Amino acid sequence: MGRDTLGLADDSLFIEKIKHTFQAADADLLTRAHAYTQEKLCDGNSTGYKAANLLFDQDADAAIIAGALLAPLLWKNLTDIGQVRELFGPDLATALEDLRDSFFIPIDDQPREDENIHALLTSIDGIPRKAILYITFRLLALEWATDACETTAQQKAQETLDLLVPIANRLSLGDLRRRLEDACFHVLDPQDYEKLREKVSPIQLEDDKCLEILLAGVKRLLVNSGIQGRVQGRTKSLHGIRRKMARTGKTLEEIMDRVGLRVIVTSVPECYTVLGLLHAHFKPIPGTFDDYIGLPKDNGYQSLHTCVYPVREISHKPIEFQVRTEL
Repeated sequence: MGRDTLGLADDSLFIEKIKHTFQAADADLLTRAHAYTQEKLCDGNSTGYKAANLLFDQDADAAIIAGALLAPLLWKNLTDIGQVRELFGPDLATALEDLRDSFFIPIDDQPREDENIHALLTSIDGIPRKAILYITFRLLALEWATDACETTAQQKAQETLDLLVPIANRLSLGDLRRRLEDACFHVLDPQDYEKLREKVSPIQLEDDKCLEILLAGVKRLLVNSGIQGRVQGRTKSLHGIRRKMARTGKTLEEIMDRVGLRVIVTSVPECYTVLGLLHAHFKPIPGTFDDYIGLPKDNGYQSLHTCVYPVREISHKPIEFQVRTEL
């Protein structure tokens, strides 16, 4: 009885979140997807709901969130692509078609998994819903990896670092990418993960507060300057911190980009305008500016990078800014 009551409460919160986030047509799609999963899965859809809530936090569109709810039904053979297409439309069916369950599979099934990765890479050229769904479910799989075969979990973690983390970064899935990195780190080296987590924990609250204040300030700066753009922020993942410490030989306290912001604008000239605003508003740190728009990296990456000294009383550590256009 208690579990049923909790489930109803969660359902109500989910429906309320839909109504407050989306316009009528998108809210209708999500409400129907929610009702359909409730009808098909008598014991609940915890995996689908966890994925859907992750995607809510990423400001994903309604079709991706609906896909997160419906994907477990396909994997359990409780529906098929034809029914999804008929009930929810071709866009959602395309995102879910051939989307393989990214939870851990037998090693001898690797050829089919390789096909799934290939399909994932191909999907990035269009609307990347399939890629985002796959990455989201892989994250959940890795975070629950304590129940999985250790060898399989480690193979999946390494594959995720090699293939999926770069894709998540290209798609600007900042929070998902950092969680992916840390989940992989935890699976591959749990002892070092715990040691670094304990060391970072005391300064994490300061970093989070700094990021919150800077996000609001930079958004105001863009509005006041008449520039339309998006501002994203992140604190460096444990995996990212360890990798930088190993590569540079620096201590935790010496890492300059523990807190970073990304400003995304519509044109290259606006990138340089925003750079000027940041350098006027904050104090740039000599030797930290890199122009990867004028001189792109070998892999094609294009962005402006700079580090600045932060606002007094917020943080004693420098802040990294990246400024680029939409991909």
